[in-house]
Amino acid sequence: MKHGKLIQERSLSVKNKDRKKSKAKEEIKLYCLSGLGVDKRAFLNFTPQNIELIHIKWIEPISSETLEEYANRLYKSIEIGSKYNLIGVSFGGMIAVEFSKIKKPEELFLVSTVTNTQEFSTILKIGINLKLQKIIPSFLLKRSNYITHYFFGIKTSTDKRLLKKILKETNTIFLKWAINSIAEWKNNDEYLWTRIHGTEDRILPVKRNIDYKIIGGGHFMIVTHGKEITKIVEKQIFNRIQT
Repeated sequence: MKHGKLIQERSLSVKNKDRKKSKAKEEIKLYCLSGLGVDKRAFLNFTPQNIELIHIKWIEPISSETLEEYANRLYKSIEIGSKYNLIGVSFGGMIAVEFSKIKKPEELFLVSTVTNTQEFSTILKIGINLKLQKIIPSFLLKRSNYITHYFFGIKTSTDKRLLKKILKETNTIFLKWAINSIAEWKNNDEYLWTRIHGTEDRILPVKRNIDYKIIGGGHFMIVTHGKEITKIVEKQIFNRIQT
């Protein structure tokens, strides 16, 4: 009789654990911040299982506001639960860093981005010091050609078409404001984030303090290497839940 009762208790214990795991997976939310001027199309090939992706839409910037102020206003415009996970790509990664100051996420993934302006390449730093971002015509920044293909690290015709469409649809006012705000961004805070960066990123060629290096990944790798990034994010989130 005792043996039968023990088996029944073990069975109930296993079922309860399974229910907890199942419930945990159902409740996982990952908020997504795409790159500059990009929408959820950036996450086309980013498809984690048992994780709900919530795409945050950009709002119109106020001409005089800083990146920090914009991030704070954007955060207040959405509803985020008591526990949340966050992924930010490129410009979205910088906004994600500011989000983490307002409310710490369970997991923060920074993809193809920097955590402060000191990580900019020498060429970018020179350009910022010369205030080139203020005089370059917007239409040049929205063109898609072999130069942008090279810097974004894209090769297939499908990815080239997607980039062309994204650049064409990018709001010019938002683009100019964002570039100026990035140039003036100040961040000295550090957080236990997970950094994922491509070895062939020519726009933000960060080499140090990277947790996961995607071999051959360029600045557009959330699209070109979405499956690899998916596996990293899934593994990290579910490993945390199980511990």
